[in-house]
Amino acid sequence: MSLILRPDNQPAASVVTEPDSPPAVSFAARELSRYLAIMTGGRFPVREGPAPDDGAPVLRVGLRNGDDNGRRSTGPRPADDNGGQRRRGAYGWRVDERGAEIVGDRPGAVVHAVYALLEELGCVWLHAWEGGEIVPRVPQVALPAGERVVEPAMVHREFTNLMPIDAGYVHHIEWMAKNRFNRFMVFANIEGSIERYLELLEPEVVLRGMQATMGHHSFRYFLPPGEHFAAHPEWYALLDGQRSPDGQLCTSNPEVVERVAEAVCDFFAAHEHIEMIGLWPNDGFGWCECAECMALEPQAPSRFRPEHLRRTDTCLRFVNAVAGHVAREHPDRRLSALAYVNCADAPIAVRPADNVAVCFAPFLRCLKHPVAPDVDCERMNAAYARELERWREVTSNDLYLFCYLMQIHTMSLPYPVAHMLGEQWRWLVEAGCDGYVCEFVPEEWGTFGENAHLIGQLSWQPLMDVAAWLARHRDHLFGPAADEMGAYFAALTADLALAGPCTGHYDLEYTQRATDRVLRPALTAFGRARARAATGEKRHWQAVQRAWVGLELLLRMGTWRRLLRDAQEEPAVRRPWLRRRALDAARDLLEFARAHRDSGAVEVERYERVVGGWLNTVAKEWSE
Repeated sequence: MSLILRPDNQPAASVVTEPDSPPAVSFAARELSRYLAIMTGGRFPVREGPAPDDGAPVLRVGLRNGDDNGRRSTGPRPADDNGGQRRRGAYGWRVDERGAEIVGDRPGAVVHAVYALLEELGCVWLHAWEGGEIVPRVPQVALPAGERVVEPAMVHREFTNLMPIDAGYVHHIEWMAKNRFNRFMVFANIEGSIERYLELLEPEVVLRGMQATMGHHSFRYFLPPGEHFAAHPEWYALLDGQRSPDGQLCTSNPEVVERVAEAVCDFFAAHEHIEMIGLWPNDGFGWCECAECMALEPQAPSRFRPEHLRRTDTCLRFVNAVAGHVAREHPDRRLSALAYVNCADAPIAVRPADNVAVCFAPFLRCLKHPVAPDVDCERMNAAYARELERWREVTSNDLYLFCYLMQIHTMSLPYPVAHMLGEQWRWLVEAGCDGYVCEFVPEEWGTFGENAHLIGQLSWQPLMDVAAWLARHRDHLFGPAADEMGAYFAALTADLALAGPCTGHYDLEYTQRATDRVLRPALTAFGRARARAATGEKRHWQAVQRAWVGLELLLRMGTWRRLLRDAQEEPAVRRPWLRRRALDAARDLLEFARAHRDSGAVEVERYERVVGGWLNTVAKEWSE
């Protein structure tokens, strides 16, 4: 039996919340009312308190019984996990012929429950950068009777800005909530990010019951050398016998601990909605070499960057010391530490404090293979997996992944990773990883947005049928061109990714294989896709065009990289000719990127830096 909501009834149903519900619960109720009205044309008034006695079905929206502020709510109860604790963020609904109860174990989970129910009714939450959501128009809504309970496989589902925050990020927060992500991290080191976050994003984040983090490479933010180095050089790293403002902090200096702890606690006091601060080292190395800092841990090479000494215990001692101050002044807040480059090695003598989460960053990972202990990979994926398992053993708070799978710094080039994401997420969940933070570039969403959608789905259903999900997603995105675009991605995966070398962050060597001959099956399928997209909606054609921009960039990048290789390896008599061709190929690549600046598929600024910078460096020398 189903609950039928007919628009000709007045009202079709009432949406009811408890009095004084949290803002996110009230927002969830309004969203349910709004979308049901769009779908059916009916009236779904939102009311607080007792349901009206008008005979109409009642859709109750609220917190599960006993959660948050003691507010009453009935509804399905999620099961316990292996530790006897419910997974944070669970939601569900119960439907009978009289109405429905839509609940979550916290306000943000209630928002997720509403969007998930609407998705069951046919809504599709594409990004505004993909043409926007799809909301069906139907004569009536039928909710199947019964109970549904959904728990996240990963409780930490976060994005962070790599670029300056602008008004477009509001669309991203909307998309995140509808796709059941639950955190946003503000990149501390981008000037103005905090101010823009507070102005543009925090109201949207809070309204949806999401949590916020401030962080990234933040040592410099909390003790700015521009303000303090002249008066206190001893607060900064001793490098090659000199104090330097360009390295890390002198973490053994008690004054540094006190000043950073004061700055962190002041930040928490001023920003009530920011739940966690990532107290992460500045990007790179530059750890202090003073005698006190060198005595903090054994002098041994890092497993992952053996040209540098490991500094995990040094970093953790400092974060724990600051976390002690946070525990006293802000017991409801926490810090996160970064396991990255020569701090990725699991600690020897130090354990993260109870209010310290750990973000594990497998910087040198391979994109072709998952991070897993038994993977056959030429890069460090297996070693990273074993190290993550060691971190899990010593970390009592959340352990989450810095996720390089939005493929930043890869020149907006289409290198498929969907083939390994299912296996990757299954292993991460089994290993006890609590989630991830994804760094992304809005201008590249047309190339890598599918990764974000799929990661979001796997965060809830790591055992799902990835191929079936991809087919549905591409049908929404590409319309009549979906099958041919599926064939294109399959060929690109087989012939470029799986048949090619291991590759990773910043590595463009694989692009040398991007020739017309190697990619012929992909190019053939793509040609058919473009023809079919012309028969669909504008959004379908635009989605295919964004993919075309990535494909053309890949072919042009391949040409340039092959010419660079040949200009070094061919006999000297051929090098002037090859150099001229390489210069022409670089100019062509850069001009193509510039011409498609607004396509939503290319980060032009990176092309200016990488290709434009190369041209500025070698053009004069090679042209002579």
